[in-house]
Order: sequence, then structure tokens, then C-alpha cells
Amino acid sequence: MKNNKTNKNQFGKFKTHTDIHNYNKFLLDLDNKLVKQTIIDASLNKINNNEKTSMNKLITNINTKAVNESIMSPNISGLTPWEMLLVELEKEVYQPNLYVQENPILLVNPLSVTTELDKDIDIDIDIDTHAKKEYLKQKEKVFIQADINNIQDLLDLIEKYPNHPKFEYNINMKALHKIKEPLNELNNMIGIKELKENIVDQILFYIQNLHTLNAKSISGNDFMHTVIYGPPGTGKTEVAKIIGAIFAKLGILKKGTFKKATRADLIAGYLGQTALKTRDVINECLGGVLFIDEAYALGNEEKRDSFSKECIDTLCEALSDNKDNLMVIIAGYEADLNECFFNYNQGLNSRFTWRFKTDDYTSEDLYKIFVKKVKDANWKLDVSTNINVKWFEKNKKHFKFYGRDIETLLAKTKIAHSRRVFCLDQEAKKNIILKDLDKGLEIYLKNFNTKKKEDEERLRNIVTSMYM
Repeated sequence: MKNNKTNKNQFGKFKTHTDIHNYNKFLLDLDNKLVKQTIIDASLNKINNNEKTSMNKLITNINTKAVNESIMSPNISGLTPWEMLLVELEKEVYQPNLYVQENPILLVNPLSVTTELDKDIDIDIDIDTHAKKEYLKQKEKVFIQADINNIQDLLDLIEKYPNHPKFEYNINMKALHKIKEPLNELNNMIGIKELKENIVDQILFYIQNLHTLNAKSISGNDFMHTVIYGPPGTGKTEVAKIIGAIFAKLGILKKGTFKKATRADLIAGYLGQTALKTRDVINECLGGVLFIDEAYALGNEEKRDSFSKECIDTLCEALSDNKDNLMVIIAGYEADLNECFFNYNQGLNSRFTWRFKTDDYTSEDLYKIFVKKVKDANWKLDVSTNINVKWFEKNKKHFKFYGRDIETLLAKTKIAHSRRVFCLDQEAKKNIILKDLDKGLEIYLKNFNTKKKEDEERLRNIVTSMYM
């Protein structure tokens, strides 16, 4: 909408505090649709500014419109119409020459508001002070009682109870609204039901500031370092990113950075350099998340690698020194992490206080992942063919790395598909049928078996060379 120049008489002239209070009270009784349309009308100059429209005339016009349009029903949200208007007003009809309080009490042009005292001297009204006083009078306490068992329960609370200064809740709804987006992302992930439910405990603990030393501090003596157990392809990286986003939006992690590191990022080629390299990575991640997938690669069962010991000891020290502004998340198979990571330093176990496990994906989960990846790639599945859960149930044994293998399967299916559609119309170019999927599986298995043979041959050569 085109911005208009400030007009001192856009909403008439308020002569006393009582006038403002009455006008404000009147607006609070109106339906938000009606108020919005009135403001649009005014901003479009449908109310003739040249007539210096009085407040009474404006109210009369609005009343007439309300009767004619029969839109005076109350809002089901429990908010007053004026409060419901605020967000929409800022998005759709906000004008620089209109004055909108964060606490929506008054909508007036500040240049037009004066009061006539007994001495007939015009003095500007302190709109900020007036608005705050009016707002505080209307503060409403809301006591929420709810059982929280999963992420959907949290999302239901967010939908039911708006984050609005009018309400004072017994739980931190402001914080919950801040993490709505990452909660939705986590809730929409396929499978990992147990992990989702367990993460709720972590969220509830931190959102209530139970980790803090005192009520006014956001720093505490509890570790937020986390372990995610599970095989490759079960969404551990995505989960780690979401956890990091939640902590950043809650203000616990100030920078919100996320870095995925491997052994090569942390361990140097010479003794003494590894500690420096590890510290550099840690310093880069302060205020955010350091994620180490397959962290068991940092060490080995024999614990003879001095480079690994140097890296893990440096990391262990940083876990304590930076517990308030660093979250380290490690991931991998539970047994391997215990043997090749935690066994290197006895202090590690106590520093990783949060531990989650990803579930094994079912055939239905694998089917849903495949469908989602096809959709994300802007391709389509031919609904008339038998690409369904039964197909994935029959071939599940080939997808030990779950989501990662499904991604490879889709890539091979596209290759098979490209030969079939070479002479077809453009509409058929991205439409996958069962024949494409079956042929894609053949290519996938052929490549898998070739890689397996190469790995076996490489291992044989290593063993042979040991005894030559």
C-alpha cells in the first residue's frame, strides 16, 4: 500500500483524555475485520480528511457499518478484536504515519492528539504512559494445566495459547512460541518416535530454567552435552541441528552456530598439534553446537593412538570449561562409542548427561522416506503402479543404512528411469513407475556388491602383506 503523508486530522481531533479513553474502549469492542476495514478506509482517504471528521461522526459511520455487516460476534481466541488486529495491521495496512503501540491500546496519529486544559493551552499527551497504564489494567492471568508426553502436546499448547502481552501464563509460553519452528521440524521427521518423546524431557528441563544457578541467570552447572545412539541413515545429523536450533532460540546458545566435525578436523599429523587443532574447532563453535558423527572414529579399542588421546582429553576439558556456551553432540553406534570414545577418558561419561536412541526404521518408514525424497526432488510416483509398503518390506534387507540407502536407491532409480523415458513427452520425464524402481534396485545392488568385493579384496591384501 502506498504511504500517505502525515495528516493531523486523519482520525479527527481528540480534545481530552476522556475522548481518547472512550474511543479506545469503543475500538476494543469491534470485530477485527471491521476495525481493519475502517483503518484501510481511512488510509485510503475514503473518510474525507478535508472535512476534519469528528470522532463522533467516525463512530457513527463505524456503527452503521457494523449493523449492516453483522460482524460483531466475539473472537473464539479470547483476544479482543483490537488485539487480534495488531499482527495483521503491521503486515497489511501499516502506515508510517500511524502510531501503533507494541501493547495495542491506541491507534492514533500522535501529531493530532492534544488536550485542552482549563487554561486552554494545547499540550501533547504522553501516549506511551497512557497506553501502558491502560494495558496493565487489562492484564489477564491464565493458569494452564496440561500433560506433556510428546512434541505434539507442546505444539498443541502453542496453538491454543497465543504469545500476547495481555496474558500472564503460569508456564513460559513466550519461550514455547520461539521454538515452534524447530519443534515442527522434529515432529515431522519420519520415525524416531522414542527419540522425539525423550527430547521432550530435555526441552522441558531447559525451558523452565531448571539448569540455572538462580532465577535471574541463564548460566548453570548442568551439562547440555548430548549423545545420539544409532546407525547411519537414521536422521542423527538432522536431529542434532534441530536441538541446536531449539537451544539457540531459547537464548541458551548465543550464536546458534552448528559445525559438523570429523577426525580430520580435530586430529593433526604431529604430536602436540592435535590439541591446538581441537581447541581451534572448539573456539569456533562457542555459542553453538559442535556435532561429531561417528565419534568412535576418534579412537580405537586398543587405545594406543596418542593423537586420539590428545584430542579426546582436550575435548573433555572443554566440555567443562565451556558448559554454559557450548553444546557438544556426538553420535554413532552405542557399543563403538563406549569402546573407542568413552573409554579413552573416564571423565567423559559424566559430562554427556543427555542420551537418546534412534529407532530402527520400519518398512513403512522407508516407504515414507522414499516418497518424501521423490517429492522434495520435484518428481512424481505413478499412483497406478505398485510402489507401496509391501515393496519396501520385501526389499528391506538391502537398506541397512536406512535413509542414506534410500537416497542412493532413488538416485539409481532416476538413472534407470532416464533410459525408459528417452523418447517420451516432457510430462513423463519425472514420473517414476514400478519398472523404474525395480531396475533402480538392480543397479543399486550391483554397485553394492561391487563395493563389497572391493572391500574384501583390499582387506585380503592387507592381511597378506602382514605375513610377507
